[in-house]
Amino acid sequence: MKRTLAAGVFLAAALSACGGGGRPSTGEIEDALKSDDNAMGALTAGAGDEVIECVAKALHDSDLSDEALQAIVDNDTDAEAEDGDDEALLEIQDEIAACVVG
Repeated sequence: MKRTLAAGVFLAAALSACGGGGRPSTGEIEDALKSDDNAMGALTAGAGDEVIECVAKALHDSDLSDEALQAIVDNDTDAEAEDGDDEALLEIQDEIAACVVG
């Protein structure tokens, strides 16, 4: 579980504007987290649907930029962080941990 949080911080540092049409839905984020082909999905492999739904909601409801969330959905691991994305992810670290721990 710590691996998931650390990897999430790493990915947030790698996120940037990648174009797009608004904030991805919670469902789109869940699908990305459930995908073995997605870098974030690989990190949540084996997690139950309830955990993934909780993490997706925490990400969606956070102050992460729309572009950062879209990069997760698009599996854009080459993206760069928008201003404030690193801080936004750190702010929800405890909420994500609570999702994982239950």
